[in-house]
Amino acid sequence: MRFKGWQLFRNLLFFALFLATTSVFGQERYAFMTPTIDSICQSTLEFVQIKNLLLRQQEQVGKEIQQLESTINALSQEQTEILNEQQIIESELEAINRHLDSITPKRPDAPRPKTNIIDIINEGLSFHGDYGLNINQLALSNWAAGGESSATGKAFANFTLIDQRKAYNQKLSGAFAFGVSRFADKRIEKSDDKLDLNYSFTLENKKLRMFSVVATFNTQFANGYKYPNDSTRISGFFAPAYLTLSVGYTYKTKNERFQTYISPIAGKMTFVTIQELADQGAFGVKKGYYDADSTWMPGRNVASALGVNLIINYTQPIGKNIKYTTMLNAYYNYTEEYKDNEPFRLDFNWENTVNFVISKHLSTVLFVNLKYDHNTKFPVYETIDGAETVVGNIPKLQIKESLGIAFIHKF
Repeated sequence: MRFKGWQLFRNLLFFALFLATTSVFGQERYAFMTPTIDSICQSTLEFVQIKNLLLRQQEQVGKEIQQLESTINALSQEQTEILNEQQIIESELEAINRHLDSITPKRPDAPRPKTNIIDIINEGLSFHGDYGLNINQLALSNWAAGGESSATGKAFANFTLIDQRKAYNQKLSGAFAFGVSRFADKRIEKSDDKLDLNYSFTLENKKLRMFSVVATFNTQFANGYKYPNDSTRISGFFAPAYLTLSVGYTYKTKNERFQTYISPIAGKMTFVTIQELADQGAFGVKKGYYDADSTWMPGRNVASALGVNLIINYTQPIGKNIKYTTMLNAYYNYTEEYKDNEPFRLDFNWENTVNFVISKHLSTVLFVNLKYDHNTKFPVYETIDGAETVVGNIPKLQIKESLGIAFIHKF
């Protein structure tokens, strides 16, 4: 009985534990561990709704992406059409520019910082040049080697006027200079005097050789004296003056840095309007003389010649700020009679300029001029009885050199 009682007690204990762990009054087992069915269903419904909302949003985003892709494709196509139109327009502009370049006169290579009134009046004309002042100065004090203090100033101006046409071109250029030197003893001497005009008419063609007509005129502004004696006049305005008219051919390189002109028929006239110099036969004119009746026949004021004329121009930049320019003008008179004892008869004028650019309006200019004219003669001296005596007159090579600071304005 004791055993059965113990077994009954154990069964009752297990039953009580079973009731404690099972649902009571409709409650589910393990209510403290799992959610209710209603809660699970409600959560599932919310997830389904959220899923449907996300699906609708995904569909809407897909439609917007398709619209954007369509817009991008349309814009890309429109961009391609616009680029094609731009290429067509650029091609047409290039063709128009080439046509305009072919019919527009070429401008000279010289600098043109400003448009001037001549360019505005006529597009076929081109006008440029420069003017300024060149200054040299030398100061000496108690200088054992000797020398004399001096100051030299020179005013100069240059211009070029070009009329460029399809069939021809005309060019008129001028070079003017006048300078004086003042020495320590306060005397003043002329150091430079130039008045040069040049005109050319050239028939244009596609070749580098062109038919040209050239005229040059050279004289000076003021009287020249046999310094330091300023009472003996040796030259003056139109005494001499040289006028050369020639017909020939011009050759130039493509970059136009080198140009040469040669004329087998070149007429040259020398004018000496100061009768005192003409009577002396200065500069090749026929001098005055007494005829058989002892009547004075004044000297001629004009001398004519016919010969060959050669003009060479060359320009070469040296670095960025240095430019070398040279001009050679040579003339040979083949109509003049030669004598066995007469010197060389080829007249030439060779100008060389080296321009060192310091700034826009300031330069250092080196100028060297070599000149020979067989009709310009200089006295030859010999010492006779202890005195310098003139024993003759012969032509000599004339040399002029200057180096100074130049204030330049270009137009």
